[in-house]
Amino acid sequence: MARLAALSQAYLQALCNDFPACFSRLPLLFAVFFYISCSVSLFAQSEPIRVLVWDEQQPEQKKLYPDFLGNHLAQHLQQNPALRVTSANINQPGQGLSKEVLDETDVLIWWGHVRHKEIPLEMAQGIVDRVKEGRLSLIALHSAHWSLPFHMAMEERAVQDVVNMLPIQERSKAVPEFIQWRSNVMPSRRESPRFDTRLEKLPNGDWHVLLERPTSIFPACCTPVQPSMVRVLLPEHPIAQGLPSTFTIPETEMYDEPFHVPEPDEVILRESWAGGEYFRSGMTWRLGRGQVFYFRPGHETYRVFTEPEPLKILENACLYLGGQIQAEAEIKALKGLPKKMLVFSKTSWYRHPAIPMINDHLVHLGGVYGFEVDVTEDSEVFTSAKLAEYDVVLLISTTDIGKSLNTAQQEAFIQWYRAGNGLVAMHAAGVHHDTWDWYSELFGTDFDSDSEYVPARVAVDPGAKSHWLVQGLPDTFTLDGDWLNFKRSVRDLSGVTVLLTLDETTYDPVRPQFKKSGGKPMGKDHPMAWVREFEGGRFAYTMIGHDLRPLVTPFGEQHLMRMIRWAAGAKE
Repeated sequence: MARLAALSQAYLQALCNDFPACFSRLPLLFAVFFYISCSVSLFAQSEPIRVLVWDEQQPEQKKLYPDFLGNHLAQHLQQNPALRVTSANINQPGQGLSKEVLDETDVLIWWGHVRHKEIPLEMAQGIVDRVKEGRLSLIALHSAHWSLPFHMAMEERAVQDVVNMLPIQERSKAVPEFIQWRSNVMPSRRESPRFDTRLEKLPNGDWHVLLERPTSIFPACCTPVQPSMVRVLLPEHPIAQGLPSTFTIPETEMYDEPFHVPEPDEVILRESWAGGEYFRSGMTWRLGRGQVFYFRPGHETYRVFTEPEPLKILENACLYLGGQIQAEAEIKALKGLPKKMLVFSKTSWYRHPAIPMINDHLVHLGGVYGFEVDVTEDSEVFTSAKLAEYDVVLLISTTDIGKSLNTAQQEAFIQWYRAGNGLVAMHAAGVHHDTWDWYSELFGTDFDSDSEYVPARVAVDPGAKSHWLVQGLPDTFTLDGDWLNFKRSVRDLSGVTVLLTLDETTYDPVRPQFKKSGGKPMGKDHPMAWVREFEGGRFAYTMIGHDLRPLVTPFGEQHLMRMIRWAAGAKE
């Protein structure tokens, strides 16, 4: 369990597999939370991260890097005991990238320049497949944007962005088709980096995804030997740890935007030149369960990688991306998962529009972690016989649940819960439930008002700092959300452990609509997530779940999965 905290190192945007394309273009505001939360556990992996530095070894490199650039980078990274680093090159058997080698690699660093066409299609596809499966992270350096693995990763991300607009159960029916050949021709400045797409359902039930192929190129480049100024855009990101806010690279080769790639999840670094050119020089894309990082500065005859900042970025990226791969491997070994979970999302008051997407997301999480998830809004499932199939029930924003279940259904649920089972309530599952006395007593409070959807500072409650449910989180961090105010704190109720609280001084806790009707903030004691042992069962509540955005961050995945596992009886 200790290393599961490394899940909070991945982004965003984790789970792009289940991240509708409409959300994948959202501003990076909410992602700032993730960067802060993951930085504490960034270097906490218990086994060395396996890094492979791959290089074409052009002879020109030796002017500045006598043992070639790839070996130079490997020798630097080997100084970090958290990394186990080897190097390979295109001249070795299997071009240094055999299946056996890749199976022993967590992070692949790729430096290529002029021999991209020598990489077989099946080898590049194998690399991209490993990224999608969460078995490998890819770091592409400088001219590796021309490389086949990077090209194919960007193509797969473009497909992913379109397919993610479909419901989860329909995504396996997608049949992608690109409208042009793969090309390395540089675009004109008039060409937009947006990619035309068409999504059409075929008579046989498949979805035809017709889309323009990303070229992974840009309209201008290669003005030689210029200094560039690099600005850190996301200073809390793990890849940016230890960097100044700006720094200069004395010798670079210029690239100029727009870069014809799918919209990245994170733009960490921005590079600019005296001529007015600029480039998004540090970007990440979530691809399936893995991630790709592109770092631009180069090329190999310039002293880029004799400078401390680029080397630090590369080291940080290996630790960050490798931590994700190790955490993905641990998912399969997790204990204390439910065998089967019921998600109930029927509402009798306000209905959150994101409920169907969240239901889909929960089904996918079950698939990732290896337990069954049933979703229903049919109250008839609340019988003793049917509830016996489940060891956890999750309520997603079930406003006024007392009106959704009749007396017999409520009693069947109470008996199921008292038999030692677990209940997880998300967001508005704590809103207007005074029509069911038992649930009101279990929840311990009720809705008063809420805020706008805004960033707020979240704190680990001092009384829970040793609890495994908050292991690896910093003392405070920032998260975007729709923050509910309850009529009272649950802190003093029997069996309650408050996990996370909100700092109301960092946001306006009551939006104007509720101010007019007398809505009140909670003040200094504002619980956001808690667990409770009550009448023989286990109850967990988290305020996230207004929409999908926080749930598809690695914090959201980790936080929710810990709550589900606790409800299922896990001890750590």
